[in-house]
Amino acid sequence: MDVRVWFNICLICYHTLAAESVCGKLLFATTQSIMEVDVDTQSVTELVELGGIDVMSLDYDYENKYVYFPRIQRGDIVRFHYPSQNITLQHVVNTSFAVVVGIAVDSANDHVYWVTDSGNTLSRCKSDGTNLVVFNCFSGTVKIRLDVKNRWMYIVYYNKGISKSRLNTTDIGMIVNFTSSNTVWVDTMDIDLKEQRLYWMNTNGDIKSADVVGYDVKTIISINSFSIAIGVSDSCIYFANNTQLFMTTKSQDSTPTVLYNDNNTIYTIYAFTSTGMLIAI
Repeated sequence: MDVRVWFNICLICYHTLAAESVCGKLLFATTQSIMEVDVDTQSVTELVELGGIDVMSLDYDYENKYVYFPRIQRGDIVRFHYPSQNITLQHVVNTSFAVVVGIAVDSANDHVYWVTDSGNTLSRCKSDGTNLVVFNCFSGTVKIRLDVKNRWMYIVYYNKGISKSRLNTTDIGMIVNFTSSNTVWVDTMDIDLKEQRLYWMNTNGDIKSADVVGYDVKTIISINSFSIAIGVSDSCIYFANNTQLFMTTKSQDSTPTVLYNDNNTIYTIYAFTSTGMLIAI
């Protein structure tokens, strides 16, 4: 057998085994811990002890198997191998103690992006913290998500809407406009890469969805409670209501079920998807 063919087979097997090990898992963060939840068994494991550090966003590099997150009180972004039996935090970049609320990883170009709370900048660096670039054409940012395969970036502005642009910020435009109100805003958003849909929750407790062009906007459910954490897997939506972690289907008017009760407020959720795994392969 050709050596290159054999190498590719081994590489696919490696990624497949790694994908299976995170399939059906989700992560969430409080000020005390980053936790892993096995959705099938509902078992919960502490991965990282935070000790009062605010973590407002998580993202995963499917290709290199790293979880990235910002530590607000430490003023940095760090990462750790996942899955791993021995988790060690690795420093990525300093953030000048900015309140980083959104982080996203572009493994294809070895880039890490982040936005700050209601900030006017988008920052980007290499995964080793070098080549820092700051884009200044933003205002009121709260979350960022990437479609690495199709080279699109989606940014949430808490009282304005959702923009779509290329990863270098060109071709930027608003695709979703939120209802103008001083009392209703959005702090969280996720993307379903398989179905090409965006999901977000506003302060009225409405979980809404639109396609990635901004059309077909609809309300999935209304929970009458504000959440700043939402994650979307292949078939489910996960969200937090303060200390409770919920799971619901993507069908309209579905009934949420409690997946886990924590003692601390849940600030961010990351749900693993088969789409991300396939991109890595």
